[in-house]
Amino acid sequence: MNQKPELRCINGNGMSASPTGASTMLNDKAQQQNTGLPSVLMKARRSALEELHQLLADVFDKADDTFFEYAEKSGSEQDKDAYIETMRQLRLNRKEIERSFYQKLNVLFKKLPHSNDEGGVALEAVSSLEGLSLVADDDLEMNVALDGMVSKAKSKFAERIYQLNTRMEAVLVHAHIKVNERNNPFHPQQVCEAFSSASQIVQCDIKKRLVLYKLFDKFVISEYDVVLDTANAVLADAGVLPDLKGTPKLASIRRRSKEATTEDQKAEPRESAAKQAANEFFTQLQTLLASVRNVPTVTDMVTGPIGSAAENAREMSNAELFDMLSRLQQVQPQGEDVISGNVSLPKVNVRGVVSNLLRQRETKQGPERVGQTDSDVINLVSMLFDFILDDDNLPVPVKALLGRLQIPYLKLAIQDYSFFSRGGHPARKLLNELARAGIGLNEDADHLKKDMVFKKIQSTAQRILTEYEKEAVLFDELLHDFSQFMQTEVRRSQMIEQRTKAAEEGKAKAQLAEKTALETVRQRLDGKTVPEVVVRLLTDGWMGVLKLVFLKYGPESNNWLGAVKTIDHLLLSVAPTEDDAARKKLFNIVPILLKNLRQGLNSVSFNPFEMGEMLTELEQLQMQVLRGETPEHLDNRKDPAKDLVAAVTEDMERMGASPVIPDRNKVSRLDITRTPSAIPDSELAALPDDDPYLQQAKKVNVGAWMEFRGDNGAKTRSKLAAHIKSADKMIFVNRTGVKIDEKTTLGLAHALKKGEVLILEDSQLFDRALQNVIGNLRKVKEANL
Repeated sequence: MNQKPELRCINGNGMSASPTGASTMLNDKAQQQNTGLPSVLMKARRSALEELHQLLADVFDKADDTFFEYAEKSGSEQDKDAYIETMRQLRLNRKEIERSFYQKLNVLFKKLPHSNDEGGVALEAVSSLEGLSLVADDDLEMNVALDGMVSKAKSKFAERIYQLNTRMEAVLVHAHIKVNERNNPFHPQQVCEAFSSASQIVQCDIKKRLVLYKLFDKFVISEYDVVLDTANAVLADAGVLPDLKGTPKLASIRRRSKEATTEDQKAEPRESAAKQAANEFFTQLQTLLASVRNVPTVTDMVTGPIGSAAENAREMSNAELFDMLSRLQQVQPQGEDVISGNVSLPKVNVRGVVSNLLRQRETKQGPERVGQTDSDVINLVSMLFDFILDDDNLPVPVKALLGRLQIPYLKLAIQDYSFFSRGGHPARKLLNELARAGIGLNEDADHLKKDMVFKKIQSTAQRILTEYEKEAVLFDELLHDFSQFMQTEVRRSQMIEQRTKAAEEGKAKAQLAEKTALETVRQRLDGKTVPEVVVRLLTDGWMGVLKLVFLKYGPESNNWLGAVKTIDHLLLSVAPTEDDAARKKLFNIVPILLKNLRQGLNSVSFNPFEMGEMLTELEQLQMQVLRGETPEHLDNRKDPAKDLVAAVTEDMERMGASPVIPDRNKVSRLDITRTPSAIPDSELAALPDDDPYLQQAKKVNVGAWMEFRGDNGAKTRSKLAAHIKSADKMIFVNRTGVKIDEKTTLGLAHALKKGEVLILEDSQLFDRALQNVIGNLRKVKEANL
């Protein structure tokens, strides 16, 4: 009789596995050879990853609410938009992140049978102050966050991790594998590293990434014991060291999973609570409407019943009103008039239309009217869309398309009051996204016919009109589709915008280098009478060297200081002196000076023939000075300063400066103004620091949209792509990222003051509309108390 092999723990404690478990591993030997993992480990992997998948799903399920909450609490519109953008990226890239996450863990499983004590299969988190000091600040914060999660899990689940390492070593005993945090795919270290790597697809700053890590910590790492317990229980049930103290039972884990299901079932009361909160908010709106319902200053939109005023009038049901609105929706215009340029902004008088329909069927149905609650919904939605149609921040064609969505959005609102209260409602988010995409469009009909973004807005609006019946899931589908489209469009425009920005920054830096080089030379020559060859050498050649050094190394570098020092030595070498000590010092300086001049001029590819002539002439003058003689040009009192002015005046005028002719035998400072804008600042009146338009111009952030209005009434929309502070130059681009204008801060302030530029508000359209409606109702209420 053959004796079955006995599976022992690698530490030699004599603890054996059950015959059943050993037999299972022998029977699956062929499968192990193919996959690299024993079948029992494959079973444990499958079960544990199922639990991990549930935990990871919680991260994404909670991400929308979490990021939206952060957006609501953010102090600036820019931060709010960034949180919303991160939320959108997570939603769009969820599957890709999950796929990458599990792929990284599977790589670890494949490498596990071939790992050893010396080599790990994954990167370790930075865990020392010395290591942390070598990384960038953002990487430092991320590493600290990851290290904190791992440390918490190792401390909290130390016993479970030890058991799993020990059992996996027992399974891999023949491969002599030492299982630890470096090669155990189940270890929190590897799970955190895999998630960190997979989530890099989301482009966001460190603040938003840390929020994502907090979600992972809360919903995965804090609950990670269920993953470890599942893997331990599967191995123990298969006979791998089943007697270890504290070994969990699969039954208890499944019971825990069942309890979790029960918790999910308890979500219904939570949903009811959310519905209750939505109802409470709508009740507050109704109360506000009731307080102004009979106030004469309010439009007839909130006065009188919709339908018959007879006492015996039957109140329409919600379903009947919904069907009537559906028939109205079918006769909405298709939008061809917008794309052809024949734009109209019809304000749909829902109250009047519904009243007419009820009057038409009164002979058959009897007197009818809309209930007060539904009337309030109609009033609110009408006021919201009135705001949208009156909003100057949107181009007219976009407003025309959005305005035609009033009926379907009204149908949605009478079914779901959370539309008013929940910022993350997909219908609200879709409306906001359509408006945000349209803010950069111009109103030219020929342009709109070719613009893919406008066509997408038009097709999305038309799908709502033709496809929305009762299922609100359509808004989720359209939101996802539109967000993916805009993500591609934004990425394309950002690439062009970055090239535009880089080119303008390079141009501004070159202008600053030229201006700095010119000012440096003139400062050194100020008040001095110098030989003509020195003037030509500096203006024709050495200013080019200064510009090159400025661009390559910057004005604070030793290279720049050396280039400037060369000018000082050059001027010193042609200044007559009777001091023997000074001439001796000069004797040591001249050879080095000539070498530096030659090297510098060669670096800018200066004409070698002209350089040779100038340096030869310079050497002759220097020899005269070294002999104690007065150079000939000083005896004749020639005025080389005129040559300098002639050489630089053209450049100064090109740079927007105001050259001043110096006195004879003296080079004076020239008044250099700022780098020019589209309208030179020299032609604009200075504004006091407290001027409201100047303050407004200074507060404009990169990314802000503006409308430029020409004398002929033409309107062009552009975005501030960059503000180059060193040159005080604001670069404006169109929706596709192409530069269309540039201004200084002063120039923008004057344009704002003249009404030539209007700063647009690109925050959430629906939120602004709701705030406006509530604010107006409160003002009316307070005015009539």
